[in-house]
Amino acid sequence: MRTIAICSGKGGVGKTTVAVNLSILLSQMGKKVILVDADVAMANIGIVLGIERAPISLHNVLAGENVIADAVYEGPAKLKYVPSGLSLEGLKKLDFSKFPGAIAALEKSADYLILDCPPGLDETNQQAIKSSRELVLVVTPDPASLADALKMSQFANRFGIKITGVVVNRIRGSKDEVKPAEVEKLLGAPVLAVIPEDPEVRRSTEKQSPLMIGNQGTPAGLGFKALACAITGEKAEAIPAQKKGFLAGLLSALFGKKNQ
Repeated sequence: MRTIAICSGKGGVGKTTVAVNLSILLSQMGKKVILVDADVAMANIGIVLGIERAPISLHNVLAGENVIADAVYEGPAKLKYVPSGLSLEGLKKLDFSKFPGAIAALEKSADYLILDCPPGLDETNQQAIKSSRELVLVVTPDPASLADALKMSQFANRFGIKITGVVVNRIRGSKDEVKPAEVEKLLGAPVLAVIPEDPEVRRSTEKQSPLMIGNQGTPAGLGFKALACAITGEKAEAIPAQKKGFLAGLLSALFGKKNQ
């Protein structure tokens, strides 16, 4: 059983997209997965999954109104998920000290418990990180994102939480981008996957249908598959030889050596 916090130092790096698509892939691989929207102030999991309303959410659990089992729902690909409420009303009633106990209760019924954490180090995120056994950092290949991620890494190290690795997201192939080897050196953790910028990710978000539900052969889709395989230890599939053009060169540069 693995409890993995998906974290970022700053917003806008695609952390929720990574958490959702990773969770769906793990579920498609036959794993029992529960995805928890730990961002109680800016909840997005339900929206991304196309399920915008839930009668009971993590808000109710942290307010002491329900137990965590009441807030578990089934999404696509048999994925189980725990949403947070969309309303900001009642945030002051939430008791974040209840979070670790709620997570511990979920661990009994999952192979993988994926926590989609808020960016930064507010009280909610600190509780989420402390409740996890592992941490995966999501960054974009720019100095600001990496500087904030370094703070997250230092916080995790302080509490003895394993940093499983880093996802470098929204790669464009620019010569000015920070390279994966430099990311590993700065954060002291392996790069698990690099995910190219892909218009299909935006389209899937607009349709409220995660990319991994039906469009897995896109550049980002292959990146998400590489991430899922890095997490499980299974072999990633090779990049199809028929792909040509700029994206083919980018994919080959990003994934080629790992798939040889």
